[in-house]
Amino acid sequence: MPEPRWRRQFNDLKTRRPELAERVCRKLLVDMQRQGLVDFDALDEEVALALRLHEERRGVDPNRPKPRITPESRVELYRLALEYAARYLEPEEISSVILLTEKRQLAFEVSRMAEDADTPLEALRAKIVEFLSFAPADTVAPRADVIGTRAALVRRLMTDQLDFIAVAKKFVRIRDFQYVLDHMIPTAGNQGRIGGKAAGLMLARSILIRAARQGRFEGEFSIPESFFLPSNGILEFIELNGLEEIINLKYGTMEEIREEFPLVERLFKSGTFPPIVRQGLRDMLERIGEKPLVVRSSSLLEDRIGHAFSGKYKSLFIANRGTIERRLKELEDAISEVYASIFHPDPIEYRRDRGLLDFQEQMGILIQVVVGKEYSDLLLPAFAGVAFSRCEMRWSPRIRRTDGMARLVLGLGTRAVDRTGSDFPVLVALEQPTLRAVQQPTEIFRYSQRTVDVVDLKRGCFEALDLEKLMGRIAKEFPMKREIFSIYRDGQIMPLWGVLRKQDIPDLVVSFDGLLESPFPAKLKNILDLLEEGLGEPVDIEFAHDGENFFLLQCRALSLASSARRVPVPRDIPPEDRVFSADRFVQMAQLEDLEYIVLVDPRDYEKLPTAEAMRRVAAGVGAVNRALPARRFILMGPGRWGSRGDIRLGVPVSYSDICHTSLLIEVARMKGNYRPDVSFGTHFFQDLVEAKIAYLPLYPDEEQNIWNEEILNCSPSVLADILPEYADLEQVLRVIHIPEVAEGKLLHIIMDGESDEALAFLVPQRKNRNTGGYDEF
Repeated sequence: MPEPRWRRQFNDLKTRRPELAERVCRKLLVDMQRQGLVDFDALDEEVALALRLHEERRGVDPNRPKPRITPESRVELYRLALEYAARYLEPEEISSVILLTEKRQLAFEVSRMAEDADTPLEALRAKIVEFLSFAPADTVAPRADVIGTRAALVRRLMTDQLDFIAVAKKFVRIRDFQYVLDHMIPTAGNQGRIGGKAAGLMLARSILIRAARQGRFEGEFSIPESFFLPSNGILEFIELNGLEEIINLKYGTMEEIREEFPLVERLFKSGTFPPIVRQGLRDMLERIGEKPLVVRSSSLLEDRIGHAFSGKYKSLFIANRGTIERRLKELEDAISEVYASIFHPDPIEYRRDRGLLDFQEQMGILIQVVVGKEYSDLLLPAFAGVAFSRCEMRWSPRIRRTDGMARLVLGLGTRAVDRTGSDFPVLVALEQPTLRAVQQPTEIFRYSQRTVDVVDLKRGCFEALDLEKLMGRIAKEFPMKREIFSIYRDGQIMPLWGVLRKQDIPDLVVSFDGLLESPFPAKLKNILDLLEEGLGEPVDIEFAHDGENFFLLQCRALSLASSARRVPVPRDIPPEDRVFSADRFVQMAQLEDLEYIVLVDPRDYEKLPTAEAMRRVAAGVGAVNRALPARRFILMGPGRWGSRGDIRLGVPVSYSDICHTSLLIEVARMKGNYRPDVSFGTHFFQDLVEAKIAYLPLYPDEEQNIWNEEILNCSPSVLADILPEYADLEQVLRVIHIPEVAEGKLLHIIMDGESDEALAFLVPQRKNRNTGGYDEF
């Protein structure tokens, strides 16, 4: 009679792993005892008889120790376990126990190797492959073993943040870590992690894959081909180039950090990479080929639950064309510049405000192939954008906070992320996609995208091209024209029907009307809802679409403060005590006992003769931000705070220049017959939401709104008293000390998002007022 399959499996296991064969026998005994098939006391008797042992029967005297189990006894016990298993159990049951025992051991070994920081990553990868390859169709490791293994891998490769681990272990499968290790750039050490941005992307991918398996997500999605340079790479770079003294630069004053950063960046960009990293980057480039790349920061603190670090570190596009040596040099230059951004004043200020300065920040690098297709030596996606599961910046009282929001652009998504020049993305409330921020045809045309970011493959560089010129080159090949474009003609916006004719190109408007009437907004909202549910926090994502496929580029959780309760705007404030009012895009917030108003009036700012003078105003704003007591002032300025392109549109500040204000106001003064754009929902304003800084746009030229000229424009400024070195800006940058100009009164602001009203007004000081600055009443 042929030997049963389970017996061959057991003998093979006994030869390879004798300790696991013993574990199989123990498991069989326990299973049979639970089923009442064997009795341990009876087995003891059989063992004693077989070995001719003459000790007293076990259990006769409860006060005496039980007989010792000799090695021979254990061997006989295991022999009997197999004999009884063959008698009472089905062959498939025995085989299952054998396979499961080895599968569980492999899970334990993966966990143990992951917990050992000295385990080479290649050895860890090999063990994961062994685990995944072992009897995949015949046995499944217990859930507890799988969850424990996942948690160990998350700690080793992603983060030690407990909140993140608690979520990731539920979604990120062991096979997902094989993908990470298959795409890891080697370093000399084994301790690095892929960082927050890369970890957030992998977690989001796993959440959506699980939702698809459950039938809760029907759409298709991908992530770009991605590679990971782990976080210890920056420490090896710093050590190799003798830059250790820079690590403690973060403990200096903000002025010192600002002064030294240009040199720090130059030192990093002139540095060299360790040989093992250089070879890994070279191998990656040969594997990818000549495809444009984006080099993204992925620090250990970045995109963690509760700390998004949005826009703090650099992400850079490179063309990746030419010889391998040229491509490697270009890539190393980009990585070194991203490394240097860890010492920029903005992230240091952000960390300082949140008590994270003492954390040893390390920078991982996420390298991704740029999403897009080639058209006449240009590469670009059909469209790209950013999307938020919560709509914090509303342009209509009909929009709910839970509607979600997206910013859509033609081409690369840079213009959706950053405010660039005078261009405008299309803003979409995802559950009400036809409720546009602008409604009139003339406004739609005026506030439409006119410049498109692309990669010029022939010149090997990143380019911003005029829409008309771009479409003149690629209109015939370009996809999704009906979904993206409309025609502006005779003062009307019309759909693009039929073939796009050459004479229609000058009249093209990037409206996304066709896309917004398709299932796409609902699909995008579904993605956001699934990610918010999985992470347990509101999220924002970056995405791109190449005309055929949707790509998820980034996902982060945003820990948002709960909304303030509603306080109606008071109706009995004397006219002379009313400072300003607003009646659109109002959040729910209340602020009290404010002492200062910092005002850059658009009418004064636009008269400045040079860009240098405008940048000096930005420097002055930053100095005032540092000099005034935190959360005791509001900041008011023209149109688009933080403008990075055309700085005539707004003061070119960074987050660290405005981080101590309690309210940021954008003043939109009429220019001729149109109203300037304000900044809805950009990454810059996610900083405000996280920091609990309220935001409000003002339209003072509209008749129903209040603008108290006497207080705001005629009151004396104390700028020269606070910062004498900026006294020359006193006519542009006004610092109004409210108690001095209002008989000791202070400023209160009520913002009622439900009625879409806001009012700032003066009140007498209270004897025991709260000096904290921000209050929710």
